[in-house]
Amino acid sequence: MKFNGIFGSDPQTQILVNNCVGAASFALLYYDYLLTLPTEVSRFWNSRRLTWASSLFYGNRYISLIGHVPVMFQYFWTSPDLKTCKALSSFHQYLAVLIQIIVGIILIIRTYALYGCNRFILLLLCSCALTVIVYGIWCVMSQQSPNYTVDDLLPNSCLLPVFESLSSRLASAWTGMLCFDILIFCMTLYKSLTSRNDGNSNILHVMLRDGTIYFGVMMCFCVTILLSFHFSPLYSKGVTTILTNVISSTMASRLMLNIRDPRLTSSYQVTYTYPIFTSILDTNANYELHDRSNEEHTRNGDMHMNDMTNPTSSSFTEGIRTLTRTSLQV
Repeated sequence: MKFNGIFGSDPQTQILVNNCVGAASFALLYYDYLLTLPTEVSRFWNSRRLTWASSLFYGNRYISLIGHVPVMFQYFWTSPDLKTCKALSSFHQYLAVLIQIIVGIILIIRTYALYGCNRFILLLLCSCALTVIVYGIWCVMSQQSPNYTVDDLLPNSCLLPVFESLSSRLASAWTGMLCFDILIFCMTLYKSLTSRNDGNSNILHVMLRDGTIYFGVMMCFCVTILLSFHFSPLYSKGVTTILTNVISSTMASRLMLNIRDPRLTSSYQVTYTYPIFTSILDTNANYELHDRSNEEHTRNGDMHMNDMTNPTSSSFTEGIRTLTRTSLQV
């Protein structure tokens, strides 16, 4: 099965699709940076200490921002020099590997923190990450790079075709990355399910929420990369690679920005229950003292016990006012 109907059999059409995906990726990367720059200044720049977390944040954020500038030339610059286009293509591949390694380290540290700094979890994740890296290097380096000629260059592009031998190796490397994402997604999902009723801190809740969203999105994009490497035409193989790298880097930055939200100040959410007694004045001027601790009433004349046991609810406030008015009248 080929995606010729989507990308077209004409190389110029395939280049146009690549350019559109690239333009959308660059716009997303730099627009999100401008949106989150004030948050970055308030949550990272004000700290004078350079920690491992902040170093990884800056590395992921600014390597992606600066590194994609040469990639823009690869997508939109017309060059008759084959050597220059090959250099830009190789740089793009190395940039993708570097971004994925940095993001992988961030995710390992994050999952390690989710599991209470368990050293067994750290050893497991580091072993899996090292296996994926070695496997990816072997997939890429096991065969010689294709011998491109000037005929492979289109008149208005610096993008080179991805032949079958190279696409299968790149797809294998991304398969290892997909397996690593699935592993961390399962660990995050398991932690989310087992910690639901354990009085989670707000920070833990944010980490579980953002992590689940992140891995759900990334797995979908990894699948699109694998499909494009296997079924797309030569000039459209791996067309979503740049978009996957941009979203991966952007979402990893947002994960770290959200964790440093100053509103996440309370470590635990604790609910207190207070017994409430109210006095109700009837129409016959007879006063009765009712214990409302085990009764549930409607909004028209009475209050639910669940609301009354919550000192911040409106029903609690109404009960106190009723008791005060009755006491004054008596």
